[in-house]
Amino acid sequence: MIHTQMEKMAVALPAAVASSAVTLTVDTLGYDGVSFVAVRAANAATTFASVLKVEQSSDDSTYVAVSGFTGGTDFTIAQATTSTAVAYKLDVDSKATRRYLKLTCTPSTAVNVAVCARLYRGENAPVTAADAGVIGWVVG
Repeated sequence: MIHTQMEKMAVALPAAVASSAVTLTVDTLGYDGVSFVAVRAANAATTFASVLKVEQSSDDSTYVAVSGFTGGTDFTIAQATTSTAVAYKLDVDSKATRRYLKLTCTPSTAVNVAVCARLYRGENAPVTAADAGVIGWVVG
């Protein structure tokens, strides 16, 4: 089986431009890894985010940091350009974490931010668009 056929997507996008946290929680059961992406619109601020972190939980209730994935502590959050949209990618080996993973991205100023996750190397290939975490799926 081609690994790109063993994927699932999840997304989060706030309804309005804001400087509040955007979070996305995924259940990694049956997947070997998660690739999170946070995308920020062009903005006058060069700080990508004031908070960028991945946390883990066994019960989708109490979360703790995933070692190596807390911006400002484990890595320096890169500066953003002001003229174009930019993205930040965090790849997590979900075999080495608890079942639920949560990405939190808090922009440094009011700006459009979207977060998405690509769960990959699934035990079972999705059969429907819903299984793949999307509303439409074109295969050719």
